[in-house]
Amino acid sequence: MKISKILLVSLLSFATCAAQAAPYQLYLVRHAHKAEVNKVSGEAAAKDPALSACGKAQAAALATLLARVPLTRLYHSGYQRTQLTAAALLTSNRQLESYPAADIESLASRLMQQQQNALVVGHSNTVPQLAELLSKTPQVALTEQDYGLIYQLQFDGNNFISLNILQLPMPALCESIR
Repeated sequence: MKISKILLVSLLSFATCAAQAAPYQLYLVRHAHKAEVNKVSGEAAAKDPALSACGKAQAAALATLLARVPLTRLYHSGYQRTQLTAAALLTSNRQLESYPAADIESLASRLMQQQQNALVVGHSNTVPQLAELLSKTPQVALTEQDYGLIYQLQFDGNNFISLNILQLPMPALCESIR
């Protein structure tokens, strides 16, 4: 009887510990620098450009910076430039997932439900909006010239802890773009 009580208390303690959410981090970034598209390339290329040489270097720098962060999911909006930025971080234990860029609210809900470390690659108009939804703090809008900002949001379960905005070091290849 005494052993049964001890076992029951141990199981309840384990269940309580397991029910407590572990801290996790979300990283939100705007896609890397997009390629310039001339009118000869066509309308489709103008709406969905790839990365420029600078953008590829930025994506590689982001991958190096976050290489040791245990990210399981890499979200991208489905546009080529976001997918290519996220794909630079792809490893065997990370998976790419697309989300609809027009539905940031659903993405915010999904991220809060999953409670896992993740990277979200978005756009100048969606990254601050997503950071604001998740942190419940006002964020400054990004311009078309803003590249390399990393929003690092820390949570403990559903509790928002902090938001840090980091700057990705500018690759030498990108110096002429400033």
